[in-house]
Amino acid sequence: MKAIIVLAVLLAIGIIFLFYKKDSDIPKMLFSFLVLASIISLAVVGNVMRSLMPLFLTHIVALVLSYGGLLYYLFSEKKQWILWLLPLSTLMFYVLLAWIGNEHI
Repeated sequence: MKAIIVLAVLLAIGIIFLFYKKDSDIPKMLFSFLVLASIISLAVVGNVMRSLMPLFLTHIVALVLSYGGLLYYLFSEKKQWILWLLPLSTLMFYVLLAWIGNEHI
């Protein structure tokens, strides 16, 4: 599973680099790397949700959707903000549950 994650990140970096070489569009490249870095950081921070497995699996699905949104942006240049904010919303829901005092956290 870890190998697939590493290959997906390397694939995204390669696609970003290839589109930069083709178009020489620095803002698109920087924005794509910023989105990729945010997806990776949300994946790392999302490991705190392992105590609530359904929420953690929802977070993983949201990460996959946001990665798909990044690839969609690279190929069609249409930004999908809602897909990039899905992992953040699952983390905010976890923080809300922790703040309320959920007994499973």
